[in-house]
Amino acid sequence: MAKFKLDIEADPEVTLIAISSHVNDYRLCWALNRKLGISLCRRAQDIADAGPEQPAHYSVFDHLDEPSQAMYTLINNHGTHGVLLKDQRQADFFLLVDETAPVLPTELLDQVRSTEFVLTAFPLDARQLRGAHKLFQ
Repeated sequence: MAKFKLDIEADPEVTLIAISSHVNDYRLCWALNRKLGISLCRRAQDIADAGPEQPAHYSVFDHLDEPSQAMYTLINNHGTHGVLLKDQRQADFFLLVDETAPVLPTELLDQVRSTEFVLTAFPLDARQLRGAHKLFQ
């Protein structure tokens, strides 16, 4: 009997922005909320991943835009006992925004870059990012 392997890699339909910032996650959320006109709120469940010695936890903040049903998600890359995406150590946070959001990706990047407490922000391609599946939990 022949075996068939279904190998489907879903293309994430999100804009992914890496953010470098020297402030805590709640302070960056406050600044992004003011700049983008959203209301990021902390998830009850953090993202958990295996750390070098014990499980590491990464804080996550979400906002659902009612008219467009677009989800905004801010994920901390540096957790309690490790780094979520090791090949992106220079990024402190990741902002994922659905492509259905009422803002163009270039405008969103400009707004994030001009946000208070953001040192730099740069776009990433989730399809070419090793370990990107961890961001979609």
